Amino acid sequence: MEHQAPCECATAGPPPGGNHNAGGVQVVGSTVHGHVAGGAGATVSIGAGAAPPAGPTGPDGLRTAAEALRAALARLRAEQPDAVPEEDAADADAALAGILDEAALDQPREGPVRRRVRTVSDALRTVAVLAVAVSGLEAAFTALFGQI
Repeated sequence: MEHQAPCECATAGPPPGGNHNAGGVQVVGSTVHGHVAGGAGATVSIGAGAAPPAGPTGPDGLRTAAEALRAALARLRAEQPDAVPEEDAADADAALAGILDEAALDQPREGPVRRRVRTVSDALRTVAVLAVAVSGLEAAFTALFGQI
């Protein structure tokens, strides 16, 4: 995201015929769950430790990423029960359990793992505090099988 100097429309209004967000958070066409901040001096604190540890690759990397995300989801739900809709949390947790089952096999099957990674991504993509851990799971899948 490019940093821009404050524009004059903050005091004069948006340009004729244009839409403009003068320093707030604008969400169009989706729902956001999690921390959001906007405007001058706004900050968002996203808890550290959600990212899977760097290191293992292959099935071990997939297992490590799934375990890290599952633990981060459980911590978030314990601290903020309404942070993730119940149905999304249940879908993600079930998919993560399936990923862990596949990762325990000598040769995890790409199709089932791909579907479960997509389920997790779809369920948790708007939860900002879990974004790094979701990306870690996707990266572990990509390292093992290729593009999602």
